[in-house]
Amino acid sequence: MKPKIQLVGGCASSFVNEVVSQHESGSANNSGTNATANCGEAGVLLEQFLLTIIKATKASAGIVRVKSPNGLELRTIGSAGQLDNSCRSESVISTECGVCGKATNKRSIEASGIDICKAKYGDKFFGEACKYVLAVPLAIDSVDREPAGVVTLFFATEQSTNEDVRQTLQSYADLIRIVLKSIWLSEDNHQTSLLDERQSIANEIHDSLAQSLYYAKIRASLLLDALKSDNDLLAFKCAQDVDEALESSQKTVRELVTHFRCQMDPKGLKFALQKLAKDFISRTSITLEYINRVDELELPKEYELQVFLIVRESLVNVATHSGATIARLSVACTDGQYEFDVEDNGAGIVSNDPVEGHYGLEIMRERALRIGGEVKVISLDGQGTRVQLTFSAPVA
Repeated sequence: MKPKIQLVGGCASSFVNEVVSQHESGSANNSGTNATANCGEAGVLLEQFLLTIIKATKASAGIVRVKSPNGLELRTIGSAGQLDNSCRSESVISTECGVCGKATNKRSIEASGIDICKAKYGDKFFGEACKYVLAVPLAIDSVDREPAGVVTLFFATEQSTNEDVRQTLQSYADLIRIVLKSIWLSEDNHQTSLLDERQSIANEIHDSLAQSLYYAKIRASLLLDALKSDNDLLAFKCAQDVDEALESSQKTVRELVTHFRCQMDPKGLKFALQKLAKDFISRTSITLEYINRVDELELPKEYELQVFLIVRESLVNVATHSGATIARLSVACTDGQYEFDVEDNGAGIVSNDPVEGHYGLEIMRERALRIGGEVKVISLDGQGTRVQLTFSAPVA
């Protein structure tokens, strides 16, 4: 998983640490490449912005640094241009260090020759292309009013820093801050989605499987007591209860596994059904006709997931139990009423009641209820079976 950028209180923690490791391992070089090239989306965006800024300002090189979690250090998260290796390896500096520290603390654009840096790091630290430094603070956070870091640009000659230039440089720094915040929000949303999914799994297990197993455990204890006291009637009743609880648990586990293993096409239900039909044809000897009479088949995600799972289960039943040679999957919508039909020319069905150990039909009906729909299984007079899912179009 990509590292998460945390711009809270002006910090970027895990991403910073990864980039720092790359610096220390000598991944940078003198060819103008940047230290974030292998850091996923964040690295690509930073590289693009840095190279754009360098080109627009006619700078020789640039570095983006952000505050560390403790607020005492500035850590490099991106660099580009003609930087010496020794400069690239200086991935962590103090917030009091030179022009960069001054710009960060004063929240203003600072400019200077490299005399201060030379005194600390030596004459050859920056090379001939880096004789003058401009440090631009990243946009001030609207919550805690603390700057998140600094963009440092290096020039071969002294630069003019009039008001127009300063506004341009600050605009570039603002864009970088927006990029970082956008990445942070994206990663945060991803983390939230993962947590929601885990919570959903936990809720499903707690509300169904855990309850059934707990009931089975209680009845099993009572069964042992009945056996010890030779109470055959109670023992028989408890054994029946345990058996029913285990059957219910088996059904729940099967549904949970099916639900959370679902790999629906991220492009949506329309593409998912197309792929499902194609896979069905390639895996079976049954001829399948797929008819979609709905041009814009776009539904809320929960609707799309439940519809996809119901249709998939129906096709699995056709392939496994029907003995059919021809099948049809059709999609239609009339007056706001959606209808998904799976038909086959197989042997048909004797009863709608679930067979012990096989709960496909019952699960499909439960899924339909979640979207306010209904599943019907219709026997076609000995000429096959039709599974019909109907539901009303969701209100926006």
